[in-house]
Amino acid sequence: MKQAIAYYRVSTRRQGRSGLGLDAQQVAVASYCRLNGYSLVDEVVEVKSTRKQQSGLFEAMERCRCRKATLMVARLDRLGRDVEKIARLVKSDVEIVVTDNPHANRFTIHIIAAVDEEQRQRISETTKAALAAARKRGVILGKHGKVQARRNKKAADEFAYRLMPLLKMLKKRGIMSVRAIAQELNKQGVPTFRGNSQWHPSTVCALRNRLK
Repeated sequence: MKQAIAYYRVSTRRQGRSGLGLDAQQVAVASYCRLNGYSLVDEVVEVKSTRKQQSGLFEAMERCRCRKATLMVARLDRLGRDVEKIARLVKSDVEIVVTDNPHANRFTIHIIAAVDEEQRQRISETTKAALAAARKRGVILGKHGKVQARRNKKAADEFAYRLMPLLKMLKKRGIMSVRAIAQELNKQGVPTFRGNSQWHPSTVCALRNRLK
């Protein structure tokens, strides 16, 4: 039986939010191993609240080398959010499996990481610009105020237009129903606007509505 070593990363500030908690990661990895013939022989848990070096990750990779095991992570962002760092990891001599996108190869993982990074950068830039403009107009900014709503809408619209070429390509292949599109986007590992969930017919429908 193939051996696997799990790496879990949690933040003291974000534990449990958006499926990032330790329990959720452990369930995802254990389920994947059970269904795909892996023996989970070891686990490394790293708790961090800053962007400091992930020493636990390198420890997990070294254990994989020693035991010729596969490194298992529940989601790609558990490896980090820097595309250059992820590129170095996937080029290493350790096989890595991301359980929520297990069919992704080294090239695909790199592409997904790059898309995620660009998306975060655009959202950040849009946020800063909206807040600056609001301050100039004397708007009192609130977490749940109108400025937040406009900012989110603009970022979501930009995200939808970036996916328009892909939707057109799927249409040419005869993939037109919202269910079929959702399945194909998940299969290709295309991140959603939030970046932390699967595509569903409802999210595809919302995406289409933004493009009308």
